[in-house]
Parts: sequence; structure tokens; C-alpha cells
Amino acid sequence: MLWFRRAQVVFVLVGVLVPTLCCDWLKRYTDLSDRCLSLLRDLGGPITNKEFPLPFPRKLYQQVKKSKAACKVTFVRNNLGHILDLYEQVNVSKVGWDADNLEELLIVVHRQKAELSACISPAKMEGCFSKELRHYYGSLTNATLNGTEGSSASWELIRSETKMHLQKLHLLVAAM
Repeated sequence: MLWFRRAQVVFVLVGVLVPTLCCDWLKRYTDLSDRCLSLLRDLGGPITNKEFPLPFPRKLYQQVKKSKAACKVTFVRNNLGHILDLYEQVNVSKVGWDADNLEELLIVVHRQKAELSACISPAKMEGCFSKELRHYYGSLTNATLNGTEGSSASWELIRSETKMHLQKLHLLVAAM
């Protein structure tokens, strides 16, 4: 009977720890994160310092920072998914960005998202602040792209905001 209890404990620990703490890929996340930031910087001219029409969700990041590792990984993965969804709407010729850099940026972000997906159980992919993220990115789209027909100025604001998100996600993963 004692061996059965030990086996249960081991299975529970493996089920909880392997997807998050033992995900070797997290060690390489920062390399790809650095690459994303570099590609984002090289898309066009200097990143704007113009004030964004929507406040950055600092409180949300603070809440995530206090959560469990699995929730952090889910948050990072979902955030990258929203960034992908957003940038798949860009009209490169209208915005004047380097199309090759944008394509590589999307490939790297997609790889990060896919690798993080392998670290989380499918049941958790929609949890951990996903509602708040959906609301934020919906508001971001409404505040910038809707009504401007995807103007270059709107995309430059989004690029600036994306830089802040990528930096915060980088710090979040580095602290795990």
C-alpha cells in the first residue's frame, strides 16, 4: 500500500512539473525573444515614442508574475498568439516595413508559441488571464487600426507597444 501512495505522488509531481519546470525549451526562449526584438526594431525606422492611446496592462503583468509557472507559460503563449493574430493583418506595402523581416518575425513568434504550447496541457491553454488578454488586444485593435484603415502611424504605435510586451514577456520567462 505504501508503494501505491508513492507512485501516486510521483505521478502527480510528474504531471504538474514536467510541462512547466522541466520544459527545456524555456532555457532557449530568451534567445528567440532577443531575435524577435531585433527583428521588430529592424522592421522600419526608429520605433516611435508617441504616447499610445491605451494604457499598457502593467497590473496584469504584475498579477501574472505572482502566479504559478504553468499560468505564466500559458500567459506568455497566449500573448504571443495575440501578437501573431495582430501582425497577420498588416499590409507591408502600405506601412513601408521590410517584408522579409516581418515574415521572419512572424516565424520566430510562431515558433515560440508552438514550443510553449508543448510545455502546457491543452486544458490550460485558455486559462490564466486569457479573458483579460483578449479584451486588451481587442481594445488595442479598436484604439489603433479600426477607423484608420491600418495606417502607417497606427502600425508604428502597435510596433512600439509590441516591443514593450516582448520585453515584459522576456523578463517573465527569465524569472522562471
